Amino acid sequence: MTAVSTPILRGSDGAVLRHQDGALTLRRGDEETLIPLEAIRFVAPDGPAVVLELRAPDGAQGVGYRVDGVNEAAAMVFATAVNHAVAALPEPDLSLDGAALVTTRSLRTPSPPQPALSAGEKARGLGWALLALGPGLAGFITMSVLVVVNGEPGALILSFMVGVVAILLNLVSAYTLERAFLMWWLPARGITVMAVRTSPYGKSGTYRYTDPSGKTHSYSRQAYASEIEISYSPSAPGTSIGVYPAFVRVLVALVSLTLWAATLGLLYLMILMGQNV
Repeated sequence: MTAVSTPILRGSDGAVLRHQDGALTLRRGDEETLIPLEAIRFVAPDGPAVVLELRAPDGAQGVGYRVDGVNEAAAMVFATAVNHAVAALPEPDLSLDGAALVTTRSLRTPSPPQPALSAGEKARGLGWALLALGPGLAGFITMSVLVVVNGEPGALILSFMVGVVAILLNLVSAYTLERAFLMWWLPARGITVMAVRTSPYGKSGTYRYTDPSGKTHSYSRQAYASEIEISYSPSAPGTSIGVYPAFVRVLVALVSLTLWAATLGLLYLMILMGQNV
């Protein structure tokens, strides 16, 4: 007689119970439980559910599992097939504890360890943070102190509003300076490769490149080509920039200088306002 294929049971909570290779596997969420047939006392259908009980030492209550929301007909076939397979096994020792044979493993993929930042990278990060926030914050604090010293604490509202504008302008200026710096420095001192488009065509592109260690990085750019040239830092391959014509790099540098001039001008104006409020 040909053996009946054991159905796969899918529960209403996303659980999946299957019989394969002399064991049952119960998957719930990101965990998978492996239950050898030797550990099972019986499997029984219970309407739209299936109940599984493990063997336990004589007189003890076995550990149970239940999967709800399964197909009733499939549950009956599943229980019959598994019970038949269990009955075909040699009679186990009465002291057997089925729970001791059950193993559970996580299906969650661990995140790869993040490489530690070098001292140089930490110093550069601190330098950019000071450049992006330091002047604006200093201008705001200086103006606030001056209006209080001059006996006009009500002008702190004006100081706050002007300070917010100064800090935002400072951030934009620092960002454009960083882009201008990378546009000139990376193509000359970094590694230049072709990055391959991974985003759908017809939209601005996301491109991917691989560093010598085999790690893949992404770079976004308003471009529609299938491949673009990018340059990345040898010491920090995740830091990259597209390779642009010289006139574009000059234009970005000029925009950065203009923004910094506006930032410094506003900071000077804040000091004058604090003194003459």
